[in-house]
Amino acid sequence: MKNNPIDYYVWNILRKQLQKFKISNTALYNIVDNVKEQLNSLISNWNDIEFRDSILILGSEEGNFYEPKNGQIANMVVVTIRNSLLEGVSSKSYLEYGSSVYLDDSSIKIITSEAIEYFSKINLEQLATQIKPDYDFYREISSKYKVAMKSLVELSKCNNGKREHKYEPVKIDKPYEIEELEQNKSKAMEIKNYESGISEKFNSSLCNYLEGIKNKESSVFVTDCFKMTTRNFEKILRVLEFILTHNAKFITCNYLITNSYVSRREKLLRASHTTDEFFYKLKYLPEISEEYKDLLEKISMSMQN
Repeated sequence: MKNNPIDYYVWNILRKQLQKFKISNTALYNIVDNVKEQLNSLISNWNDIEFRDSILILGSEEGNFYEPKNGQIANMVVVTIRNSLLEGVSSKSYLEYGSSVYLDDSSIKIITSEAIEYFSKINLEQLATQIKPDYDFYREISSKYKVAMKSLVELSKCNNGKREHKYEPVKIDKPYEIEELEQNKSKAMEIKNYESGISEKFNSSLCNYLEGIKNKESSVFVTDCFKMTTRNFEKILRVLEFILTHNAKFITCNYLITNSYVSRREKLLRASHTTDEFFYKLKYLPEISEEYKDLLEKISMSMQN
């Protein structure tokens, strides 16, 4: 479909914004192509509500606080636009992403707010029937991580006051392994302490955390929110697949995910900016299930010791 609303957005709105912010052409066109691919993929699946919502849940902890307010569209903007190569040029690694200019938070806010305004006026249900992506980014990647995707599907069903949900666990023949863990131990490749949020690479801290779960030194993976682990779609699925197939729990300040049980905080909390904020949120226990509450209490106590 030529001249569809997605093409119009990436070429006439996003591209011009990036030019105004003086993002160099290499980075600019990489971002445009990446965002276009992700928008085409998600919107082409828009009428598959279960699949769509399982992707959108990854943007909910951030999109819930975006302006202008529009839940679904804001979450879509997070996962397709904010969680794109746009993150690369707004990180300390911006030079690695072909940009000579760092994109600050105020510029990101302009991009996301205008995207919400634009797509709020588009009939996405109708558009979904009119586009067929060359590469179905979210569908193709998600098909490789059955346990992780099942958990997100079930988590997305926790809404409208429903705080928890039990489901039939996915049968696990053998735990999913992440090769970067062995490389981290053997020092076979350089693994940095810092990577941009969109990087597919695993830094040493993440590798060590996951190694502890593999060795049964820990049964929970705790992070403030999804984006604090990564903005990279495949990477978050790899992390989830690893944790859940090793019979551990993935916990944010808003969500609890296992391979048979999911739970959410009724009113989502904004991402933390400091360690003190993170600790406070772990201790904030209203509007959550008893199982989620018990786990947060244990985690808070262990962090105090």
